[in-house]
Amino acid sequence: MLYESTGSYTPDMAAEIDKPVEIAADRYGVSLKVAATILLDIDAASRRLQAETLGAVIGTLISGSNLQAKVHALAIAFGLDALNGFHSQSEIARQLGCTRALISHYVTAWRDVLAGEAGGFDCLKFRKSNQTRQTFSDKAKNPVIQAKQKP
Repeated sequence: MLYESTGSYTPDMAAEIDKPVEIAADRYGVSLKVAATILLDIDAASRRLQAETLGAVIGTLISGSNLQAKVHALAIAFGLDALNGFHSQSEIARQLGCTRALISHYVTAWRDVLAGEAGGFDCLKFRKSNQTRQTFSDKAKNPVIQAKQKP
């Protein structure tokens, strides 16, 4: 009979004392010098991406109108729990005197700004997933649906 390793009660001392550069060297099978260079490159790229994202956020906030709608949509995109007691995009739209579609438009735009090309940022607390958005879009282009929607 095979037994699973459940670990021990004491911490793994090697994991406790290894530095990030040593962990990277082991992981990639490279020297400490090369691992240090890799970590520096990753850190520089990460900081550059953060700066670009922050610039895009600030640029979006100061351009155009509807600042309140943009800020609320940004909060939704981040999935903030305490959103002044709001439970949906519709509630926020009513409070601000705009359409839910406008709020949804800004939430989607914020998601795109925050995720970039990676698409890793996807808080779905107050919005549909991108896959669901595509499904709705495809159905809206269906000629039968379009014919039914005409007055």
